[in-house]
Amino acid sequence: MLHHRGAGGGDGRWSSHGLPPGEALRRWKNWASSTLAPMHIEVPDEKNFAARWTTRAVGPLQMIALEATEQRIVHMSDERNAADEPMFQLLYCTRAPIEARIGARHFVVDQGEFTLVDNTHSYDMRMGAHKAIDLVIPRRLMHRWLPDPEQYVAKPFSASKHWGIPLGSFLSTMAREIDTAVLPASVIADQVGTLLALAVGYQETPCTKHKAALLQRALRLLNERHGDPELHPNTIASELGISKRYLQALLAEAGMTFVGYLSAARLDKASELLSDRRASQLQISDISLQCGYLDPSYFARAFRRRFGMGPREWRSTRRL
Repeated sequence: MLHHRGAGGGDGRWSSHGLPPGEALRRWKNWASSTLAPMHIEVPDEKNFAARWTTRAVGPLQMIALEATEQRIVHMSDERNAADEPMFQLLYCTRAPIEARIGARHFVVDQGEFTLVDNTHSYDMRMGAHKAIDLVIPRRLMHRWLPDPEQYVAKPFSASKHWGIPLGSFLSTMAREIDTAVLPASVIADQVGTLLALAVGYQETPCTKHKAALLQRALRLLNERHGDPELHPNTIASELGISKRYLQALLAEAGMTFVGYLSAARLDKASELLSDRRASQLQISDISLQCGYLDPSYFARAFRRRFGMGPREWRSTRRL
């Protein structure tokens, strides 16, 4: 069973079938806390507990298809490890409703609806025998799609109306067919973002439009220049026509830092290259250099911290 918190953590599957109920529940709790966020899980009928999950990395996203018997999960915001990258969860309920309380909001996500969950906030969810698709999304990536995602957190959205229809269909198809997808994982991930923005009805105000445009340009430049080991905030700020301080404030407002976003972009690109058969002739040191790391040893340590395994192990288990 995989134990890794955050997006991009790896592929795997697990089922409680054949396990004693107590052991199955223990493993389920450990997996949920290590993969999604630290949480407490209460199961009213432990003797008949059953669950299963499948998880797949989709570029920087982590897609989880899960099914389980009745339970309650509680996550407290102060339990999150400060070193963990903040995440959003796009939770799509495909069977049975989920009753949720996030902050002061109390709502129900019915079958065929989805909602956004911010793991920096506390939440309490009660669900019967349920089935769902949970997409774990790094905060830095969510802000590329929705410059103000917090306004859409803890609200149910229908996957059977308007732009929710293609989003729900896309998520369901991903859960079934991601292993046979011919497009690069990063392209598929961006399609999720586009459909999500349409489904929640994102609209920019004149004020947010200007900031959002600056932020998008800054992130685009960071993605384009991630291979430059000498990239500095002053360089990006100069190209945007703003000060370094304003650039840092712009990123901070979106819950990001220059170094944090750049490191994540470099490691995401490295994981793609290591997974791509077309790049199989590249040495690890070549990939390190292409992704902005002059020191292969430092690159390997950073990669292991992010993905839970070294570059060589990743390459041997994660070919496209």
